[in-house]
Amino acid sequence: MKRISIILILLLILSTLIGCRSSQQQQHQKLSVGSKGFGIEYAELLVMEDAGGGRTLCRILDPWRTERIMMQYLLVPKDDKEWNESEEETFATRYGTSTILRTPLDRMAVTASCHVWLLSQLEALNHVAILCDTVFINAENIKKWMRSNKANGEPTILDGGTATKPNAEVLLSGQCDAIWISPYENASLGNLTMLPIPIIYCAEYMETTPLARAEWMKFYGRLVGCGPKADELFDAVATRYEKLCKGDRKGQKILVDLPYGATWYVPGGNSTSARLYEDAGYVYPWADDSHSGSLSLSKEAVLAKAQDCDIWYIRYMDTNNDWTLGDFKRQNAFFDKFKAAQEGNVWACNTAYSDFFDVTSFRPDSLLESFIQQDGVFYKRVER
Repeated sequence: MKRISIILILLLILSTLIGCRSSQQQQHQKLSVGSKGFGIEYAELLVMEDAGGGRTLCRILDPWRTERIMMQYLLVPKDDKEWNESEEETFATRYGTSTILRTPLDRMAVTASCHVWLLSQLEALNHVAILCDTVFINAENIKKWMRSNKANGEPTILDGGTATKPNAEVLLSGQCDAIWISPYENASLGNLTMLPIPIIYCAEYMETTPLARAEWMKFYGRLVGCGPKADELFDAVATRYEKLCKGDRKGQKILVDLPYGATWYVPGGNSTSARLYEDAGYVYPWADDSHSGSLSLSKEAVLAKAQDCDIWYIRYMDTNNDWTLGDFKRQNAFFDKFKAAQEGNVWACNTAYSDFFDVTSFRPDSLLESFIQQDGVFYKRVER
């Protein structure tokens, strides 16, 4: 372990010396792609092009400055015998600096449960070597897979710590080909950028429509050699989603989630969630807002905008029991000021047990159907 720590320090020094130049090169790199390619129809932050010879150029746009490229990857098949240093130099001259990924990636560190669930649907879990936040994974197929991956009674899938602060020493010792990380505005990746391991920037959560977010499976699938399977899965998801639109909820006004302390975070009007509410036929109070992330509001501001909501969808985590309407109202006397709470039209998802966060990012069709049909798959009506 001491040896790994020393290596990390040396990598920090090296990263400091070369990081500024790489950052400057990336900073001045402009988007110059005329076509999204690969049938990318919905995603706005993902660009994929055929680079010839079975190679794929993938560009991740900065969600907060979309005229710039956050990261550029070149996927080069491992069986590509022609790829060499000369080829790399030629490619860099033509397209700019890229992170070269030899695909399929054999060993990956995955930090979000939605991504490992997607890999399970692509039958590519054998490519996962490290997982973060395993305690929050509720999908039964993933839990079964984790239980079965043992050698001499010990788990073979390493624990990478938390998604917000992965354990760098575990990542280094795991000999991974890549780390999957969700970037956040003005947030540093810390010592992860010092590791000699490529970082996959998973920015799909910043897309503005559910299908745009789900379409990133085409990129992720190609990282593990499952491009055609990912394309087929997305086509099925998109077809089903579009058939379900627009759900007839008769213009019901919807309120979502709960305040955290004094702040109430609600989806911005240009977010995937807001779009899904609209596609289900609901009236969303912040539909005219232009933010794709969350809005930080006071409880009073939410009350002024949504006091007359017809239905209220909440998510909470309680390992002891599911809430009744009485339990819900006892959380905060303020809740009873809302019409939906008064009339008992509150629907809840207990994330301590639900696979909501595992599944819905890449199966928005299932979530849309659940909102329309109120089938209890993700949200259940809170009983009195």
